[in-house]
Amino acid sequence: MRTHACVNRNRMSSSLSEISTQLSKILYPIMIVIGVLGNSLNIATLTRPSLYFHACSRYFLALAGNNLFYSSILFTFQLLSNGYQMNPSNTSRNACKIISYISTISAFLSPYFIVCASIDRYCSSSLRASVRRLSNVRTAKAMICFIILIFTLFFIHILVLSDLRADREHTCITQANSVYSQIYIIVQVCCFAIVPPCLMILFGFLSIKNSLGTHVVRVAASRYKRTERQLTRMLSIQIGMHILFTLPTSVTYLISTLPNTIRTTPTYSFVATIAQFLFDCSYITSFFLYFLTGRIYRKELIRLLRKIWKHSSANQVMPSQELKSHVPGRTTLNAQTIV
Repeated sequence: MRTHACVNRNRMSSSLSEISTQLSKILYPIMIVIGVLGNSLNIATLTRPSLYFHACSRYFLALAGNNLFYSSILFTFQLLSNGYQMNPSNTSRNACKIISYISTISAFLSPYFIVCASIDRYCSSSLRASVRRLSNVRTAKAMICFIILIFTLFFIHILVLSDLRADREHTCITQANSVYSQIYIIVQVCCFAIVPPCLMILFGFLSIKNSLGTHVVRVAASRYKRTERQLTRMLSIQIGMHILFTLPTSVTYLISTLPNTIRTTPTYSFVATIAQFLFDCSYITSFFLYFLTGRIYRKELIRLLRKIWKHSSANQVMPSQELKSHVPGRTTLNAQTIV
């Protein structure tokens, strides 16, 4: 009976692993295309004059730049690793250190850019003028640089401790004693799975509370531009979808850090893979969220696409006109006509 159960368990594990591999081969190429196109359009649209000079747009720009990098480079690594068992991190020690370092920083930047945008919306809707003045482009640029610097320094230990383990088929992992590993995992879980969602929800509610104040309601039309209100709406949807997409991965990550038998089962590994796909969707959906919820975003995107279309059409028409003007006999014919 035990032998039969072990055989069934192995078959189930093999089947789920094969499904995960096939899903990686199918989904990641699609996600790479959507991520690159969507985040590129975000960057092009958010740099339009009507959006570029708003503090919240600067956080959206930083988010789009990081998401573009994540969806193009890191999705490709995941496709090679999960779909074709060709993990670039396992090719050399330097690749192990650099890829682990950069991927960790990039994964942490996006949620904290959203947190900064939430704080900016709270400041812009505050009843106090001194707090409202904090919502400006200069502060946004300083906060973006500060967040990048903090995580660049915070994860510097990865460059030292990440290495290939010979006893685990030269797999790239962080080599450290058990105490350090436990502390690091706890801190990482808190900084990624607990702190950002809590801050997003907190400042989101505070912004709503400010906007419902009688003083703000009376002067809303004169103090807040229409663009600011639409950016706030875009951010609110972004926060909701980010929490929805990242919550399953946060739960599975927490389970993997706790002492239990569930994390060793094939079913848990498959569920964790599905949760990872949902997590990755948070890096490619911002374009659709902005397009559906922000009227100013849609208008600027349509203007941008029309401008590109006119420019490309003009480039196609001009060579054809020049070709006609150099057709043999046309000059003589024109001269005869003039005479």
